[in-house]
Amino acid sequence: MRRVVATTVLNVRVQAVGGFWLVALLAGLVVGAALVTLASDTARWLPVVVLAELVVTSFYFSAVQVLRERNDGTLPARALSPLGPGEYLAALVVSLTLLGLAEISLLVLLVHGPRVLWPALAAGVALTSCLYALYGVITVAGYRSMDTFLLPSGLWTIVLGVPILPFLGVPGGWWLWCHPLQPAVVLIEAAFGARPVGAVVPCALLGVAWCALLALVARARLVRAVTAKGAVS
Repeated sequence: MRRVVATTVLNVRVQAVGGFWLVALLAGLVVGAALVTLASDTARWLPVVVLAELVVTSFYFSAVQVLRERNDGTLPARALSPLGPGEYLAALVVSLTLLGLAEISLLVLLVHGPRVLWPALAAGVALTSCLYALYGVITVAGYRSMDTFLLPSGLWTIVLGVPILPFLGVPGGWWLWCHPLQPAVVLIEAAFGARPVGAVVPCALLGVAWCALLALVARARLVRAVTAKGAVS
């Protein structure tokens, strides 16, 4: 636990110095201002905006950090330290989740005000950030540079957009629950009164189960990527 906390603090510092926090908070302000100006029913579109914002804050930032640390030798060095791959992933997810919570809180306060079911929103944002960050590790593990990752990453992010299809007029159904993000989307909707409060606990538990499953896949991909670089025998 101490290693996870220490690595999380280090990640937050590195992300702050690297401009992650500045970019995320500025994006929250700009998108919030645009939404207030252009949208008449902001509560309806906020879940979509939240998911879209976290694609950058969690998915891309996760991929950038893993690639940078692998290429500059930090990740292989950590693989030889007492810090395990699961602890590395936990610290990465927690640091990006803190960033996502800060960004989305700022955005919601600007657009919607404080009258939100904050526990449901926090749970939805945390689950989304966790899933996005782990998905970022899973997808980026097969690439050597950001240049080779950026173009195909557009296709990877299409997968993340499936739960927003009902917001665009596509009929929903049971099949949406086959997607890992669906519980988080329902939590975010519940925060704005679009879903019953009774859905919060079951969706939170289901979302945690999806996070655990993706964590196993991300751990295996991370270990394989570092091993391929020759850091682990």
